[in-house]
Amino acid sequence: MRGARPVLALVVALQLVAETALTPYWPRLLRTLFGTEELAATGSYLTVCRVAGLLALPLWGLAARRWPLPNLLVAGLVGSAVFDLGLALAPSLPLFTALSAGSVATGSSLVLAYPALVAVADRGRTGDRLSGVLTYAAVFHAAAVVATVVGAGVVALPQPRLGLAAFAVADLVLAAAVWRAVAGRRPGEPAAPEPVPAPAAVPVPVPVPVPVPDGSVRRRLPTAPLVAVAALAVLVEVGLAVPRPFFTELVLRGGGSLAAAAVLFLLPALAALAVLPAARRLAGRFGRGLLPASAALAAGGLTLQALGAGPGAAAPAALAAGRVVFGVGLGLLVVAVDLRVFTAVGTAGPGFAAVETARSGALLAAPVLATAAAAVALPAPLLVAAVLMAGAAALAPLTTAAAPSSLPPPVPVPEVRHEPAR
Repeated sequence: MRGARPVLALVVALQLVAETALTPYWPRLLRTLFGTEELAATGSYLTVCRVAGLLALPLWGLAARRWPLPNLLVAGLVGSAVFDLGLALAPSLPLFTALSAGSVATGSSLVLAYPALVAVADRGRTGDRLSGVLTYAAVFHAAAVVATVVGAGVVALPQPRLGLAAFAVADLVLAAAVWRAVAGRRPGEPAAPEPVPAPAAVPVPVPVPVPVPDGSVRRRLPTAPLVAVAALAVLVEVGLAVPRPFFTELVLRGGGSLAAAAVLFLLPALAALAVLPAARRLAGRFGRGLLPASAALAAGGLTLQALGAGPGAAAPAALAAGRVVFGVGLGLLVVAVDLRVFTAVGTAGPGFAAVETARSGALLAAPVLATAAAAVALPAPLLVAAVLMAGAAALAPLTTAAAPSSLPPPVPVPEVRHEPAR
């Protein structure tokens, strides 16, 4: 579908940036807006937002069984715009928290842009699902870099509320783009063309439903593969989340500067972006083995970071090397995990929403696990994350998946003029 892929990629990017841009800055932002000094207020605020997202995700998944994904994306973007504008005007912290919960709940619909993006790739003439996953991986890691800059920019504004209002404008612009480019069609299902008058001498073919090989049509999802890939996704997600809250503190207490901590924090995303061009070749070469190998590489990078976090002249170099190794493993791991997930649950939306719900639920436990580990020693969260990644590497062979090179060939569908919906 012409124009659909870049629009959906932008929706994915907005969801990732909006979700993470202000994460390191909430204590300062709440202090600036409402004079709140207690760190517990930030914790309560984030907990309310995460619970709202966790409750909303399965509802969006159920909605995806009845309505086209692009239409749900438009509804979610418009709802987010309303709540984001309210955030810019909220006079008190309780109202700000309630509006933030609403924004997170409506913004949860944007996770459906990813299966829609993969479905668009599936419908191409080559049935290249890997291209959709690689697009997401590039957006994911680039968004991590952009989010850091955007968050710092919003907090640095003389009036941070203007930055919050800018998110509302971005929501509305993307809602219009989704409506124009892809709304009105199910990206994962073949759409019958609009009736077109034909010359009398030429018979008009009757559209015949065509099965879609990737399982993106509505179907009952097998329980065992869904549970297996959800467990795999949870291990990886928690492994990524546990080291984050205390990494900056780890660098600062080790004698590093705030600027050094910021550079080290971004190294994995930059390394992941650097390795993505080789992901297709490696996926074709290693097939199913790419997932456990990349998880093991990420675990090794985390272990190297923990060992390099101690005192000594070689520690900063070892820590930086560990961040790069972790980033290389992460870049390939995001691709391999998502290929495994879509092979198991398809691209229609409900199955992916179920996996995302499991991921979001696990993220509620990640700060608790990180805090408990850091209470023992600041490098301990890195070791806990390494164990989780090793667990993902061990679980990977037990999940059902096809190698990327053995994806089923595309089934021809009736020719459709891919023009934007009006």
